[in-house]
Amino acid sequence: MNKKYLGYLNTNDPLHSILASRLFNHISNPQFNVEQLSSKQVYKYTEENSGIAVIGKFFDPLDSHIERVNRLKREYENIQMIRGYHFDVAPYYVVKALTKEFPIGLAVVEEFIKGKDLDHYLKKAVFQDAEKLLFDKLSLFASFLRQIHHRTYSGETLKNNEAINYIYSLITYLSKYTVIDHQDLKNYEILIQKWDDYGLLRNNLKVIIHGDTTPTNFIFTNEGSIVAIDMERMRQGDPAYDVGMVCGELKHAFLWRCNSLQKSEPFIRHFIKEYVKDSPNPIDEFKTLTSRLPFYMALTELRISRNKYLDWSYRKKIAKEAYNCLQGGLNK
Repeated sequence: MNKKYLGYLNTNDPLHSILASRLFNHISNPQFNVEQLSSKQVYKYTEENSGIAVIGKFFDPLDSHIERVNRLKREYENIQMIRGYHFDVAPYYVVKALTKEFPIGLAVVEEFIKGKDLDHYLKKAVFQDAEKLLFDKLSLFASFLRQIHHRTYSGETLKNNEAINYIYSLITYLSKYTVIDHQDLKNYEILIQKWDDYGLLRNNLKVIIHGDTTPTNFIFTNEGSIVAIDMERMRQGDPAYDVGMVCGELKHAFLWRCNSLQKSEPFIRHFIKEYVKDSPNPIDEFKTLTSRLPFYMALTELRISRNKYLDWSYRKKIAKEAYNCLQGGLNK
């Protein structure tokens, strides 16, 4: 994560009053060092005397993209709700939301979690041969997702799957910016229509999904817990969405860093097996889950290929891998 130190939070800033009165009222004249954590409006505020830190996430109140603003605004309530399923204690923990203030564009203030994200362990596996460590972290990650999905199962099934519309929007965007060409767009559309027609993505369990299970959104603490952050995309959906996104991210991590499609496979298989191992019938669940995963892995790979910080040729490569994933899943 790239950090940029911005200095002290001005005492005239309305955020200073909010932090001082609501969260640090036990400290006399608190002063806050400010770091920008990403290109998004995410900042770390560290009170100078106590060393206590919090994370602030903002939105632009004048942003015309209403859905984006509403998604950011939902994170506070999402966190409150999911922690109500006993994810407020270790080892499966969701970050605590502390306050919000929509009039100044403050979506949420959260506690700061010390630890390393999954991407840290992916890098160690790739560059330092720390594969055992990555297997261990993936086991804990799989168990956490399993608990989220199991505890929030509504007893209902998912009739319609918004992922179909989402993947159409992804290929339209990628075609517009020529990551995939016009003929490729038509081929993607044919495959996606086949997936929709086959019905594999309908009538599955309706659970709460994290919705953005990327490697930087899960923190592993020194005490052995796993912590979920960035809950703005949380919603009801197919549990395979979360699992497939993790598998797609694993595929990307090894393809990007060591140009290998094969090196991710043992980790993907391990993650899926760890996810289903507590099922009453793990063999059957493995089969039904893996029948849907290629679609969600492809969706994830297309999502990744939007990122402009990636090399142009790599963006085209991982988009092509998404196509192969969609095609291969239908041929099983």
